[in-house]
Amino acid sequence: MGRRYALFRMTYRLVALAALLSLAGCDNGMEGPLRPDAGYDAATGYDGAAPPGLDGSRPPPPPGGTTYYEHVRPILSENCVMCHRPMGVAPFALETYEQAFDVGDRMVDMTSARIMPPFLADNSGACQTFSNHRGLTDEEIATIATWVDEGKQEGDPTIPAPDPRVLPSLGSVDITLEMPETYDIMTSIQDDYRCFVVETGTTADTFVTGYEVHPGNPQRVHHVIVYNPESDAAANQARNLDAAEGAPGDGYACFGGPRVGASPMVLWAPGAGATLFPRGTGVPLAAGRAQVVQVHYNNMIDVDATSDRTTIDLITSPTASTAYIVPLAHTGIVLPPRMESVSQSMTQDLSELPIPVRVHGMFPHMHTLGRQLRVDLSGSSDQCLIDIQRWDFNWQLAYWFTRPIRVMPGDAATITCTYNTMERDDTVRWGDGTQDEMCLNYFYVTL
Repeated sequence: MGRRYALFRMTYRLVALAALLSLAGCDNGMEGPLRPDAGYDAATGYDGAAPPGLDGSRPPPPPGGTTYYEHVRPILSENCVMCHRPMGVAPFALETYEQAFDVGDRMVDMTSARIMPPFLADNSGACQTFSNHRGLTDEEIATIATWVDEGKQEGDPTIPAPDPRVLPSLGSVDITLEMPETYDIMTSIQDDYRCFVVETGTTADTFVTGYEVHPGNPQRVHHVIVYNPESDAAANQARNLDAAEGAPGDGYACFGGPRVGASPMVLWAPGAGATLFPRGTGVPLAAGRAQVVQVHYNNMIDVDATSDRTTIDLITSPTASTAYIVPLAHTGIVLPPRMESVSQSMTQDLSELPIPVRVHGMFPHMHTLGRQLRVDLSGSSDQCLIDIQRWDFNWQLAYWFTRPIRVMPGDAATITCTYNTMERDDTVRWGDGTQDEMCLNYFYVTL
């Protein structure tokens, strides 16, 4: 990507994209003794555990006190266990009293700082509000803190468990895109970018209205982008690239982009769950047109698994308002080393916009050095579009506005990204590698 992007180019041919949606391992840093298993006596409030004390017994909760089963479990079930469960995207489970007891102090730290549940964009209204916001209320945060302050009392385990909330899912699936063959990842290189040509089997034009990605190798799959070729000729060009490089179905190298005329239809990084586009909108999918699935494998991790066969589930609708996923990127970032804070900005004039468009949501993106990202609109209205004050590349989410934002011809969009380069000895620039950086935001727009 050697030039600036035009933000809204209202044609099916959008610029080739180079987006690295990164995932890094997370050390939860939570240590502490588990509460010993013991029987609970509802009549006395004692459960037989032996915390420090003269008589070796656990005192009952104070009158009117805060307990796990009555006060804390409902909060965790509604907001946390969707990720904090066995085989979930979080590094540990929070389904039982013992599990919550073990990490209680850390829960206080993470919730009071509003790091968890993860939702990076400011939702206060000072910038925007988002329909998919997730987060705890002040009262819920205070409840967890009080529970810990009062000794993490268990309470009455006979209280019926609430139904846990789950990550968004598609419910039904209309099309499944699957890599043709199991791919042996090229672990000899740091970043293996591979594009796989996947047939859709569709017989009629349709619109993609949501997706869910199932990585075959969750440890190494860094991001997945499904590129929608602009024409049958572009799809055939991708097939030829695949055939020329190796065994059929084994894909072709595509560091930076799909190497054919195509625009993104699916943007995914771990932690996002299913993505449902705003009601009544969708990305067009032509009948019988193959898709190009780009997978970035991060080999800068020490895991044994070295193969992958990722699948992508799609839901579709025969009719929808045509949507486009369009980038605003500052590709000229230059980040000096050993800087605690360095900011870079770029303003894109939208004079090429032929008619007003509606922006429904955003997909912001940086790499591991990123700390803050903000996008502002100026012209017909001066307003903040998204403000992320604490970037976390482990949680790269879509943000859907409560109400779509009208953008007019002649407006301008400014993206500002802030980084910490203290860990680097050399200048960092825009690039697709894990050690490079990006300053990028995708817009989901309709006419």
